[in-house]
Amino acid sequence: MFAKSKNNWLKFNLTRHCILCRQQTISQTRICDDCLTDLPWIGNACQRCANPLSNAQLPHLICAQCQKKPPPFEQVITPFEYRFPIDQLIQLAKFNHQPHLLNPLAELLSLQLQNTPLPELVIPVPLHPKRLQQRQYNQAALLAKKIARNLDIPFSNRLLIKTENTPHQAELDRKARRKNLRNSFQCCGSPPSSIAIVDDVMTTGTTAAEISRELKAAGCQRVYIWIIARTAKELHLY
Repeated sequence: MFAKSKNNWLKFNLTRHCILCRQQTISQTRICDDCLTDLPWIGNACQRCANPLSNAQLPHLICAQCQKKPPPFEQVITPFEYRFPIDQLIQLAKFNHQPHLLNPLAELLSLQLQNTPLPELVIPVPLHPKRLQQRQYNQAALLAKKIARNLDIPFSNRLLIKTENTPHQAELDRKARRKNLRNSFQCCGSPPSSIAIVDDVMTTGTTAAEISRELKAAGCQRVYIWIIARTAKELHLY
């Protein structure tokens, strides 16, 4: 009887509420099994840029754009497409001062990364100091720190900095995005041979490509992109 009561007490204290449906769950990710099943898992995607592939593209595994012009990074790894409810969670975490919503997303990405080759260092996509002051936190840094801790990989928030307070990428058309970010990042030291860059969302890949070029120019050999979600786009700006 005591053992049974003790087990029930432990279960009660481990019970949390799902951040999506508010039902009770004991999941470490704070998302119940039913909601996990319904999330927009990315499925079949390019093994280089993670852009979702159509049935006609599946036999190739690498999308036509990456075959024609390989990106400067080695691989993008992401669990989700940028659709409901993942898009809403990221928006709330990023712009509505609810960074705690990033924790379950970081847990899910960490689980996906456990069986992949791990880099020597994890870094976030940096914010310019003025942007950081306005937002009060860098969502990419919060994600990167938690993922690095989960995977027992060193984390750095100082190796890469944003030197130009550029306009939001979402405000620009596709032709202006690369011009907007050109020479806006700076590597402030000697990088290790392999690095993972962490961010919340990847759209065209412009930011990831610009950072990858900067890190490789400084001596890094392999750059991986770890993100929570990927938008489905036909065009990339590598």
